[in-house]
Amino acid sequence: MSINRNIAFLGSVTIVFVSLAAVVALWGIYSLNDAFVSLHQYEITTKIETIKINRDVNYVSRLTRNIMLGSDYDDDMQELEEIAGTIADSFNTLTRASHSVIDQKLVEQARIDTAAFVDNCIQRMKWIKDIPAKQRNNAYKNYRKEATPLAMKSRASFRAIIQNADLRFDMGNKQFEKTIHRTLTIIAVAGILIAVFFQLSIRRYKERRMEEAALRKVHQELEQRITERTAELVTTNSALLEKIKALKTTEHILRESRDNAVHAGKLAVLGQMSAGVSHEINQPLTAIHTLTDNAVNLLELGRVPEALENLGVISRMTDRIGSIVAEIKSFSRKAPVEKQAISIINAINHARMLVEPQRGQLGAILEVQPFQETLQVWADLVRFEQVLVNLLRNSLDAVSKQSDKRVTVTIMRHESEVHIIISDTGAGIAKEILPHLFEAFVTSKPSGQGVGLGLAISHMIITELGGKLTAQNPDAGGAEFTIVLKEAVDGLQQSEN
Repeated sequence: MSINRNIAFLGSVTIVFVSLAAVVALWGIYSLNDAFVSLHQYEITTKIETIKINRDVNYVSRLTRNIMLGSDYDDDMQELEEIAGTIADSFNTLTRASHSVIDQKLVEQARIDTAAFVDNCIQRMKWIKDIPAKQRNNAYKNYRKEATPLAMKSRASFRAIIQNADLRFDMGNKQFEKTIHRTLTIIAVAGILIAVFFQLSIRRYKERRMEEAALRKVHQELEQRITERTAELVTTNSALLEKIKALKTTEHILRESRDNAVHAGKLAVLGQMSAGVSHEINQPLTAIHTLTDNAVNLLELGRVPEALENLGVISRMTDRIGSIVAEIKSFSRKAPVEKQAISIINAINHARMLVEPQRGQLGAILEVQPFQETLQVWADLVRFEQVLVNLLRNSLDAVSKQSDKRVTVTIMRHESEVHIIISDTGAGIAKEILPHLFEAFVTSKPSGQGVGLGLAISHMIITELGGKLTAQNPDAGGAEFTIVLKEAVDGLQQSEN
């Protein structure tokens, strides 16, 4: 009973398979025949339209020559423009007949070459419209010199199209023959496959049942592992959240420590500047006292204009003291980082005011090279000025024992960045210190004149502002520090080019 059932099944499968193979074969032959006919139509259309265009191009040459030889200008010119329209229509038909990218490129190239020739002919004929017919022949030599290469290029494009069409036709024929052989081979192989189909079906059925059983077992084991792994991940995630919380706490402490270090650096600079600032304020105070006494005496003597002049000087000195105190107060305040567009000229002027006492005591020259004073950088005002003060003070210290005491500030714009270069005529940076210059507690100053935190803090500030601070010993001598920050334009940070 089982054998008969299998035989019936095999017979049914064979009939179905042979029927399907026949249908596939007939459909393949029909499709190939249709493709073959389309191939012929493409070749015929391509050649016919190409020949028509070539004929029309020759006719354009003949009409152009007739006009230059003295024929009726208006009639030939009208016919010339009509032929140009006919050529454009033929190219449209040729484009629709194209199937591949190569065909379309060849047609488009031929269209460009032909249009160049036809447009040249029409343009030349328009130029000689007002020339008497007997004198047009003089333009024929120039016409042949320029138009003949264009015509030859156009005809070469036509030949390329026809050669490509012939090549495609030959390839299509070969492909058609291969497809027929392949179809017959498939039908023959199908008969062999039918013989083993039944045995393979039974074997595959048994293997599938075994695979399903093994898959169920693997699935159960996988579910168990997923449950165990999920529990482990929950525990790991909880531990990770705790670590993240601890990391945020540490980051907060580090940020506060960094801000305190920056503030401490500013206070240290103020402490070092205190003697000079006191001297800078004491001089106006002494002068104010003297001028006040003089003003009282002058008023008693009735010399009011001179007394008013003394009072004006007192007012200006009071303003100077106020500006110095305001700069020190602004410099010393502790504030969070607030990036904005900072005027470079204003920041440098404020920094120069804070180091003016030290510069005056040394008799040094602090020179700012001319630059575009509207330049701005994207930074924090207080921290930027702190870096400038640190670098200017270091440079003034470096030239204190030199005969040529000169500190130069140069500002350059490079793409979307601004380079602020502070150079001096000092002895330069020692080679053994240069690689570690921006590390904490590294200093070349004598004991008691510095703890080596100024440059480390300055480097940290510029890095936090998104810039760079570098140092080198230039060939001309001395030391050179370069601040690189993003340029700010219209109150916004300048992006990369």
